[in-house]
Amino acid sequence: MKPRHETEEGIRSLGWWYQHFQFPNGVRTGSGQEPGYDVEARWNLLKAHVPKDLTGKTVLDLGGNAGFFAVQMKRRGAARCVLVDPFVQFIEQAKFTADQFEVEVETVIDDAHTFCLTTESRFDYIVCVGLIYHLKYPTIVLDRLAEMTKERILIQSALEEAPNAFAPNFRFVEHDHKGDDTCWWFPNYEGLAALVRSSGMEIITRPHPQLIVAKPVSTLGKVVLPKLVFPKYGKRGGSVFPGPQRYDPGLWSDLIERSRESE
Repeated sequence: MKPRHETEEGIRSLGWWYQHFQFPNGVRTGSGQEPGYDVEARWNLLKAHVPKDLTGKTVLDLGGNAGFFAVQMKRRGAARCVLVDPFVQFIEQAKFTADQFEVEVETVIDDAHTFCLTTESRFDYIVCVGLIYHLKYPTIVLDRLAEMTKERILIQSALEEAPNAFAPNFRFVEHDHKGDDTCWWFPNYEGLAALVRSSGMEIITRPHPQLIVAKPVSTLGKVVLPKLVFPKYGKRGGSVFPGPQRYDPGLWSDLIERSRESE
């Protein structure tokens, strides 16, 4: 177990933490208040659908942020866990988190689209939490995830509140959403399920409106091409993907200050 003062110094040095949770020595990354969130509460919804013994299993944590979910999978015995995130700051936090819990997590700085379109790896379990609405091309990512999943995938997404029964299944976000220029789509309750089913997956259970546990049932395989040309994308004046990302220094400082005020 790491000394508390070293953990506290490490947390401060790594800036703003979106995922709020407790390390083995009792030190927390945040209070669970916005602009972060209590990731342990979300894990309580997920863990009932993950075997307590993952010995020999492989796991992908796509859009893994500070690594809390990846670490939980390793603590259950997963042989290999790969965490993918395009933000350098979050990858640094994920490495710190793995070190604090004394587990090994492979980290990859990459956009979810290009990772899924260039890897031939398949995983027993895939965790896709808080990612769907950040994908400009969600259907192609889900099609790939269906082929990449061997046993189960856990998909969590914020939902659009449908104003009436005839509302579209998705809302496209053209401009910033609450200051975040990485949001593109918000599905409603039915829309999220439709996305999962259309990718060739069967919904096993839906323990929460935002959470779906699914398995692949009718994937069509894949085509491996010698070359992939993928468009740069992003909102005007905002971040440009794919490629390693860093938060704007001014926004990062503001998030740190807001987090301190909420504690």
